[in-house]
Amino acid sequence: MIQQRKHFIRWLITLIDILIIIFTYWLAVFLRALLPPSSGQLANWYIPYYIKIFPIFLLTFAPIMIMNNSILQAFPVDKHKFYIRTISFLFLAVLISIAFLYYFKLFQQSRVALFIFFVISAVFMMLTREYISNNKNNSIKTLVFGKDKDAEELVKLFSNHAFFGIDILNVIEKIPENITQRLKNETIDWVVIMEKIHKPYIFVCEKLGITVSYCIREDFEDISSFVSLESSLASPMITFHSAPPQYTQLFFKYTADRVIAFILLIFLFPLFVLIPILIKLTSRGPVIYKHERAGLNGRRFEMLKFRTMFENADRMKDFLLDENEMDKIVFKIREDPRITNIGKVLRRLSLDELPQLINVLRGEMSLVGPRPPLPEEVNKYEGWERKRLSMKPGITCLWQISGRAEIGFDEWMKLDLEYIDNWSLGLDIVILRKTIPAVIKGRGAY
Repeated sequence: MIQQRKHFIRWLITLIDILIIIFTYWLAVFLRALLPPSSGQLANWYIPYYIKIFPIFLLTFAPIMIMNNSILQAFPVDKHKFYIRTISFLFLAVLISIAFLYYFKLFQQSRVALFIFFVISAVFMMLTREYISNNKNNSIKTLVFGKDKDAEELVKLFSNHAFFGIDILNVIEKIPENITQRLKNETIDWVVIMEKIHKPYIFVCEKLGITVSYCIREDFEDISSFVSLESSLASPMITFHSAPPQYTQLFFKYTADRVIAFILLIFLFPLFVLIPILIKLTSRGPVIYKHERAGLNGRRFEMLKFRTMFENADRMKDFLLDENEMDKIVFKIREDPRITNIGKVLRRLSLDELPQLINVLRGEMSLVGPRPPLPEEVNKYEGWERKRLSMKPGITCLWQISGRAEIGFDEWMKLDLEYIDNWSLGLDIVILRKTIPAVIKGRGAY
């Protein structure tokens, strides 16, 4: 029921958003025509021009609003934070659409029309969200079987969600004799069973055609993983995931990774010509350094970097172990004698990481994700740290924007686990936005 409701609300709001974008786009176009200097006199080019650029707007705004509304897959969702997020994403879409218009040299776009469009769209989106959150006509009439204390937590959780519309009719600890009659006669959409002693009522509800959910907390109270139910087998199977199973969002993430990586490789092509020349002129050895790393769930792959050290530097590592400035299993030295002069510059600006865009294009890495560890580091994990391998490794991450080498090993691992547990497309956008200032500051980059 919860999964169905989340999908329904998310795609309902997304569909409404797209309809609002279409409506307010043309409304803004015609309102602009009523203002000076046009004052209602439309030039011959006016309507054909806006018909021409309309697909650019739609193809820009639709994916961004889908990403924005992906947060509705979480539980619960704070209404006011969602409103702020929506306006931020809407403004981001406006900026991207302006960039596209300039790229395609469509300079006749009215800035007043854009402002009208943004304001009216924001107002309409807020009003529709407010209406959906307050609409009780389509609420889910729910009975809870369980102890008052446990059920109160459930009731509080449901009430905190802005858009679910779950109406708790009663919390029932001792099941009355007439409960079957009540289930037959009352409008009840959903029954939630909190305790084992009430399990027989699963069969009763099923016979009556009422959706029923059984809380498995008593059976698996020590497990905090994300859970899904596999119902396509001969008997139901409960699956425990180490990260939220957000398959649709992950599809968008990895598709966007490849598209963005391809575009960046084209735009940064001059650097891929200049940097190898500088490396070759200043030291002997290959331009690209290939190193085996552990990827998704421990898969081995060759991570690519521009070489920043002297040839055969790996052989010198054993002689420098006493100078390691990182705790536990990670090896880093601030003034590493193995790094070339040009290598120091490349590391300071993170330019040595650029070839990893090829790893992203291959599907071995993502733009955002935990940094890929060495296989020997994984072998030394205590156990809990291995969860960071449950998502594809990335070029940038929370550790990258939080100080890099200045952060201790345990805190680094906790940042990665925090990213995995709270992952969303919005979080990826925030990390990407903060990466450039972090690279410019160069904090912990050595």
